[in-house]
Amino acid sequence: MGKRGRKPMKSDSNTRLEKSRESARQCRHRKKLRYEYLEELVDDREKAIAQLHQEVERLRSVCQQIDQFGVTNVLHQELVQWNDDSDVVNFN
Repeated sequence: MGKRGRKPMKSDSNTRLEKSRESARQCRHRKKLRYEYLEELVDDREKAIAQLHQEVERLRSVCQQIDQFGVTNVLHQELVQWNDDSDVVNFN
């Protein structure tokens, strides 16, 4: 007694092989895009971290000036300008 159903034709095997290859190509392409996106995200975060480090150093300098000299007119103007800066998060 023989097997039931159709016998796979040679062209069906080739078609499956091509579909598998195309699927693998698409998978590699998606993976490449995902890594590019993640690298861009890391770069953006590193830039933000660098900006925050600069802001921390600036604020440390301001605190040292206050500790040494009190709040001078120049320092007061800088603090007002810093408070009005849209890039700075205010916790008021």
